[in-house]
Amino acid sequence: MGSRGRKPWALWAALALPAAATIAGIGTYAGALGPEDPPRPSRADMVGRYEDGEGGAVTLRADGTAVVSGIEYTAYEDATTKRCASTGTWAFEEALPRWHNKVRVFTACGYFQPWDVDGPPSASRMTHWTDPGYPHGRRALTRR
Repeated sequence: MGSRGRKPWALWAALALPAAATIAGIGTYAGALGPEDPPRPSRADMVGRYEDGEGGAVTLRADGTAVVSGIEYTAYEDATTKRCASTGTWAFEEALPRWHNKVRVFTACGYFQPWDVDGPPSASRMTHWTDPGYPHGRRALTRR
């Protein structure tokens, strides 16, 4: 008896393994498999006053306006570090996966780099960078 009576189990196993890995990867990314993402702040959760502990504060209002006082930034015209005291607007950017949410703040001082959002909704935090030198330029603003 030849090979005609045998089942091609090796071929099926070779095809099933990459297919299962692909389905598991898609399911994990989509949130159907694996642990659920921890709760993250939404736009409504971000409304409030945030301070950096070094004299800087940002107030995000529900109407999309922002008040910035004492937040460091690097001026584009002469590359010096200054402190902003201005009003402007803000926008919330929700991304998938949800741990990449950002807040964008636009003021008369200019456009701040997107600020990373983390923490639970009840104690959200924003992180911004005053200059590209990590970790010295990192400022965490916590809700007060």
